[in-house]
Amino acid sequence: MIRWLGAALLAVVIGIGLFVLAVSGRLPEIAGVNVWLLAAAPLLLWLLAFAVRSYTYGGALSHFQFLEEQAQEAEVAWSHWAKRHFAVQASCVVLPEQVSAAVIAQGAAGEPRRPGEACRIADLPAKGNERVQVALQKLFAGVGPALMALPADRDLRVTVLHDVEAEELENFQASWRKAWLKAMPSRSQVAASFISELSLQWLEDGLKTPGAAIDLILVLQVNGASSYSDGLAALLLCPDALAQEWALPIQGRLLRPMHLNVEQLKTEFPLFLQTQLTARNATGILADSAQWQPCLGSILSMGEAQQAKFQAGQQWVQESLCGVPGPFSAWLLAALGLEMSRHFQQPLVLLSQEPSQRWISTVATGELA
Repeated sequence: MIRWLGAALLAVVIGIGLFVLAVSGRLPEIAGVNVWLLAAAPLLLWLLAFAVRSYTYGGALSHFQFLEEQAQEAEVAWSHWAKRHFAVQASCVVLPEQVSAAVIAQGAAGEPRRPGEACRIADLPAKGNERVQVALQKLFAGVGPALMALPADRDLRVTVLHDVEAEELENFQASWRKAWLKAMPSRSQVAASFISELSLQWLEDGLKTPGAAIDLILVLQVNGASSYSDGLAALLLCPDALAQEWALPIQGRLLRPMHLNVEQLKTEFPLFLQTQLTARNATGILADSAQWQPCLGSILSMGEAQQAKFQAGQQWVQESLCGVPGPFSAWLLAALGLEMSRHFQQPLVLLSQEPSQRWISTVATGELA
């Protein structure tokens, strides 16, 4: 702006100079030119240039304001998307060493597991069909009341995550059917999907394109032998939009998970806290594998910088509590995290990993945090 004022002053000076020269007759070449028009020409040129510059600046400013508004709308939309969640009507988890939220809260989880140690659920028979039957009974006991309370007109979709060998799958399916009919005779028409892997990407896909059914995910990780530990879990859940529409009772919330590149932890973890604001209210962190251990210190310091409420001494690694995580560790972690969130009545940040991907997410109680 100062430069434009200087240019205007210079135009005035030049105009005065031309006026003096024209009046004095020292420039006969301009004798026939209107002296006032000649004197005003520099200032008129300045006004024309200033008008053009103002027009282009105004256009650029309008474009900038438009982009800024678009960025703000995108940020609001992203924050809203980050708050999306699966509403959990019921959940239960059974882990080795009787690890539970209450045991962890009391600090009575026993000695840390040795690296590479695979632990068994003591209450399960050693092998055979009876092992599956007992496992299913435990899961149905945990979520049975919530299943019975579901309105009869609501569709129920059952997914069974299992580590059963192919040659044993038929017997396993028969055992499941028998246990299901005993636990839920009113839902005898339900047919389960039996799969051996399910990524947390399923949650994000389910929020993007929600169906019209309530999902029951049963996790049976019972054949790890010396490779990985046992684990049982059941999750009865549906997308938040359906839960609100149907006014379903909610025990907890499983918020949208986010891919996490550990090599870019310094940028991705602050982004997670800035978008999934519920995570800032989390007081604890629960990880599935000891491979997360080197990251916990950095996560705590970055959380403090982002005004998160993480508390010292409230970081747990599931592997150190109940042995080597298996193929379904992300779902077992989610179930344990939901139980701990209900116990502490606080959100909890979860760190889980799959063979090709790591995830960070938040679990919380049914009330908005």
